[in-house]
Amino acid sequence: MGPRMLGEACALGAACCWSGSIVLFKRSEGISPQGMNLFKNVVALVLLALTLLVMGGRIDTERSPADWLALIASGVLGLTLADTLIFMALRRLGAGLLAIVDCTYAPTVVLMSVLFLGESLGAALFIGASLVLGGVIAATLDRPSQPNIAEPADTSKERAAEVRGRGLGILVGVLGIAAMGLGIVLSKPILARSSLVEVTLVRLAAGVGGQLVWMLVVPSQRIALQALRPRPEWRTLAPAAVLGSYVSMLLWLGGFKWAPASNAAVLNQMASVFTLILARVVLGEALTTRRIVGAGLAIAGALVIVLA
Repeated sequence: MGPRMLGEACALGAACCWSGSIVLFKRSEGISPQGMNLFKNVVALVLLALTLLVMGGRIDTERSPADWLALIASGVLGLTLADTLIFMALRRLGAGLLAIVDCTYAPTVVLMSVLFLGESLGAALFIGASLVLGGVIAATLDRPSQPNIAEPADTSKERAAEVRGRGLGILVGVLGIAAMGLGIVLSKPILARSSLVEVTLVRLAAGVGGQLVWMLVVPSQRIALQALRPRPEWRTLAPAAVLGSYVSMLLWLGGFKWAPASNAAVLNQMASVFTLILARVVLGEALTTRRIVGAGLAIAGALVIVLA
């Protein structure tokens, strides 16, 4: 197997691992979103520290104060805030709809790169973002209800509450993705001149530190610490943390290391397709025509942006 094929296999493997972890996280909802986030960050932190040790790497103590501040802010935004919001969205939307909302990641990162890194803004962003937005709307909004005099009032209220909850889930998910994108943009200049494993380890440490500080300030949030105690949910939460926060990261790195960036990015976006399929097969979530069409539009929009 040549380097390019190896890289493409890694990129596809990263998409598979992330999709599998989302399904496992969905099955771990006996633990709060804050608890799931703390658990997976701590697991990844330990595994990455061991990886850096085995590789003979070290923490760059000569980094400038500005770089340290950027990495800490990146970790807090991307791992303390973003991942918690995404787990909250997962609880409200389910794995399938979250996979479609996740397609907003590409236009979000591109837009933030334009605003903060001075990258150029092309027509592809507008075309891709429009497709993503249209796909999310098509997949997540119910058809307008037809007037039905015989419909019980309670049923109508339940439908309205479901629509409101879904809308809130979309908003929380998009905010989480925006925070993740901003965190990545903040760390990108530093990553260009540093080791990926070392930078990721520092960001994870900042993310865990941010969660602990939040728990110190808001005592009611300390319930998240219970996730670190052995409990039945570990049967799904532990493999989810390893797959989603450690294995997929290393495979993602391998994909961009050995394969052309555009190829790797396209294969990474297949995570949305895999998650939709797993959500239907494993979790029994609905896979309607509307969701299929919405997913197709959203994935196409993300690919337009990535390839451009």
